[in-house]
Amino acid sequence: MFFPPYAKELNDYRQALVKGFIDNYKKYGYQQATPLPITSKEDKSVIFIGAAVSALKKDYVLPLNIPETGLVLAQDSVRTRNIRNMLNDEVNPKWGSYFTNIDTVRPYEGKEDAIFQALDFFKNTVGLEDDELLLRVNSQDEELMKIVEMTGHPTVEYDAHPEKYYRHTIGIEGVYGENFNFAVKNRQSGEFSDVGNYIIFRDKDTKKPLFLEVGFGDTSIMQQTCGLPHILDCYPFPNHEALNTNHKFKDCIITSLALMREGLEPSSKDEQTKILYKYLRGLHYFANKSGLRIEETSKLIYHSENMIFGDVKAHQKIIDLFNNKEQRITELNAATIMALKKQRGE
Repeated sequence: MFFPPYAKELNDYRQALVKGFIDNYKKYGYQQATPLPITSKEDKSVIFIGAAVSALKKDYVLPLNIPETGLVLAQDSVRTRNIRNMLNDEVNPKWGSYFTNIDTVRPYEGKEDAIFQALDFFKNTVGLEDDELLLRVNSQDEELMKIVEMTGHPTVEYDAHPEKYYRHTIGIEGVYGENFNFAVKNRQSGEFSDVGNYIIFRDKDTKKPLFLEVGFGDTSIMQQTCGLPHILDCYPFPNHEALNTNHKFKDCIITSLALMREGLEPSSKDEQTKILYKYLRGLHYFANKSGLRIEETSKLIYHSENMIFGDVKAHQKIIDLFNNKEQRITELNAATIMALKKQRGE
């Protein structure tokens, strides 16, 4: 195991991207909002904070008390869709579970300013050329079409996806969003991938516009601009054969660490603790599959936490769990693998 020379650069780039986003919007007068812990239960519509808007619902979005100049926020987030196939070796996820959602909300009346501010961010902070940024829009959404066409941006894709791709939910009854997406070209592969959305949220019954959200994922942008093969390559890990091409292993490590660093403990008492346990079981599974001894796994987790987060808080709790629950975790994983084989008819 050794530490790749690019490790610090990855963290520096990601932190600079987030800071650049905040600074870009503060120069336009946006107020910087305070993020929540990922494990906060303030938004009852989600298990974990999976988007910045969850941190803004209670005080700003639900009462429609958004400042006229808007709010900007960098919110650490976890989305758990990978967990259902974590032990299925035939599935390699496109996305990681843990990321930072860099996000803005503002009143609907600022809809024209909002698109130019986003384009400013991509041009002057991210450093994209026009042909590296693609706007993906549904031509049936007339208002969004006018906003896109008003910019004169030369790279636009029309109607390439089903209608649901251009619709957004927010976990508020009676509210839905109409969106177009921003996609960035990968500087290595040349392929475009979505990095965020421009969304007009409306009352479901009256179609009245309520507010705007424009937001992105830090690692979604970083993967494309750095030309990385996979989004989990955005984080620095020790150079180890067990990790280098195993994106699920990386996902389990970083997500388990992020949640446990907030004080969450694995158990069966609620959905948060159950899901954390599943990520930890995945971590244990991939370590065993790679033939790692507990001492090697311990070093891998220790150095990963230090490299990604800058200090070590959760490592020992994970190793203590593996030492104390080795047999139980192995049994649970074996049962999951057996169920997957049955589903495949093996």
